[in-house]
Amino acid sequence: MEVIAAIVIVVCLLIGVPLYQRRRKAACIVAPRFATLNLKGAEGEALIQVDTRVLEPIFGVAEQSRFLPPKCDVLFLYSDISPDGRIESSRMSLGDLVKASGATILVVASDNPGPAYVAGNKTGNYGRVNLVMTLARRGDLFPRFFVRLFEDMMRGTSMPVAWVRLAPQGPQAESAEFPSTIFACMAGQVSFRPK
Repeated sequence: MEVIAAIVIVVCLLIGVPLYQRRRKAACIVAPRFATLNLKGAEGEALIQVDTRVLEPIFGVAEQSRFLPPKCDVLFLYSDISPDGRIESSRMSLGDLVKASGATILVVASDNPGPAYVAGNKTGNYGRVNLVMTLARRGDLFPRFFVRLFEDMMRGTSMPVAWVRLAPQGPQAESAEFPSTIFACMAGQVSFRPK
């Protein structure tokens, strides 16, 4: 009986400690690669111009694509999400897009209805990504919010901590001072460091 107890303790230590450490470990992306994927046509191009103008000073020049997801760390997607939760013009799911791009942070940077995002959750696993789903950009509040968020992350603050500093959560969470978004923190405590 003591041998079985000892084996159970050893197995728990061998499996449990590494899992606990992995969960606690924050990911720091050095010189994050920034990209945009426009699947929304002319309307998407106008939004990309606004966003890249303010984000390129933080990340450097964005790789831009109109068809295939570029390999990157931070991807801004401009697309309609269909009622079944798939990316309308490509029929891929957001999870497929994460896998194809390798992004750790995916921001759906165009307005989409909440039910489409909920349906998207049923189409497949998103993987380890911090996913931001935009309900309403609210004009220049959207780029200003992300500039402040990513600047804080470049100073080593993790994304969830930086997010809560900018947009405190709770009953007052829906504020006219910020874009209306849903933040699904599945990659955890991601931060940045300049090269």
